[in-house]
Amino acid sequence: MFQLRHETDYAIQFLSLLTKAKKNLSLNDVALRTGISFLFLQKIARKLRLAGLVQAEQGVNGGYVLAVPAKTLNLKKIVSAIEGQCGLVSCCSGDGCKCARSEKCQTKKKLTQVSKEIMKILEKVKLTDF
Repeated sequence: MFQLRHETDYAIQFLSLLTKAKKNLSLNDVALRTGISFLFLQKIARKLRLAGLVQAEQGVNGGYVLAVPAKTLNLKKIVSAIEGQCGLVSCCSGDGCKCARSEKCQTKKKLTQVSKEIMKILEKVKLTDF
């Protein structure tokens, strides 16, 4: 079954809160509002920061803020930031199939096509839709 991990779901919730916030949000604020573990949020925020989707500001009014406009963020970018390269099967993710059996693989063509369609759908769903 195709399923997003809890970490990705929580990242979407975190980013969605940032789009609606009128000020920077600390991870403690986010944890209190969402019920997500503070320590788990730290891990998520780090991945989002390394992907360039959020930035942390220090100081009295510090906290997290979106690093890019919310309307440019789609599910594909968020999933990629948290889960890595997107693909239906691990050997055919991103820019093609990389498998020792790829020449003889009978499912490669169809699974690659399905994976591309899923990525198109993820690109269409914007963070602002939440």
